[in-house]
Amino acid sequence: MNNKKMLLFCFPYAGGTADFFNELEAACGNRIEFIKFEYSGHGTRMKEPLYSSFTEVTNDFIPQIKRILDNNQDAEYSMLGYSMGSIALFDVIKEILNRDDIQKPNRVFISAHQPKSIYSLKTIPEVDLDDWVKKRTIDFGGVDEKLLNNNIFWRVYLSIFKADYQMIANYNFDKINVESDIPATVFYSEEDTPFEEMKEWERFFVKECNFVKYNGTHFFIKEYYNDMARIILDSLKD
Repeated sequence: MNNKKMLLFCFPYAGGTADFFNELEAACGNRIEFIKFEYSGHGTRMKEPLYSSFTEVTNDFIPQIKRILDNNQDAEYSMLGYSMGSIALFDVIKEILNRDDIQKPNRVFISAHQPKSIYSLKTIPEVDLDDWVKKRTIDFGGVDEKLLNNNIFWRVYLSIFKADYQMIANYNFDKINVESDIPATVFYSEEDTPFEEMKEWERFFVKECNFVKYNGTHFFIKEYYNDMARIILDSLKD
């Protein structure tokens, strides 16, 4: 690690909050300053409106990123996205590449989501949508077992998961033509997403795109956060 301050901007999964990265942050020690973003309508921003598109996500975070970098002009930074956070990260990168007032990140860390448009949500009849979203979220392991049948939990969080999934369903990777020389590290599990789909990130990160395979389900970070921390730290050395 060089002597410059290193910031890591973190984007959580669908329905997730900034606290999702706490264990990874602890595993990295004090060698990186984590900037754990909170989506509007989530966590500490629960009272704010939910997003309807990733354009709104990007428009929310670009000013925050610029302000933080302007206040830390001697710092370098990287970005980390997990699941839906990988799409949020990518859309933010698209905007940064079109601007002259924000430096590019040293590296991006993409996790648990392929660069593939997922339109299946659009085919779900409205009458079945709540049950489909519940099942998808549970199957991913995104809900604590104690909350699976908690009506109060679902009354609060179902609308959040639905809004996030609908954003994912409407994001069209097929129409995006971006080639970046920003180095990328992609974390994935073959059991969650096949390598052939994850490999498509090479289409956008053309200079360097490394892949790190883990075992397990969608939230493999829960088991491998120490190893992910090691790789992040090693990747950001001189």
